[in-house]
Amino acid sequence: MVSLYFLFNWFPFKYAEYINSDLFDRLLILSIINVESSFSEDAISPLGAYGLMQIMPETSKWLNEKFKTNYNVYNPIDNLNLGIMYLEYLYKRSGSLEKALVDYNTGPYSKEEIRKDAGGRYLSKVKKVYRIYRFLYRGD
Repeated sequence: MVSLYFLFNWFPFKYAEYINSDLFDRLLILSIINVESSFSEDAISPLGAYGLMQIMPETSKWLNEKFKTNYNVYNPIDNLNLGIMYLEYLYKRSGSLEKALVDYNTGPYSKEEIRKDAGGRYLSKVKKVYRIYRFLYRGD
């Protein structure tokens, strides 16, 4: 049996004080960070997504232009803000958290088979990690 000490290390509450979202629970955002980058501030995906929230530099540029912000994708807190901004945008666009999460992972214009395969696996991971975060930090 895994001790709670190890669970808290694998599912940290790091960056929680910087999470600002009117739409999403901090534990959901922490779950996304855990799945996306395992809390590595300088994680880089094979496709070039960067940081805690694994934001593509092109997406960062688009978000900054669209929302008139000046976040730096390479700064951990800015990266976090960009990821939240993007997820909120995708949610408002689709009206569904599940669709927004799949879009976050695969891109909003990806092919249906990619959405079902990679997007479905991603959605399952985020949901599983979110359940663990809720168990550890809220007790539900």
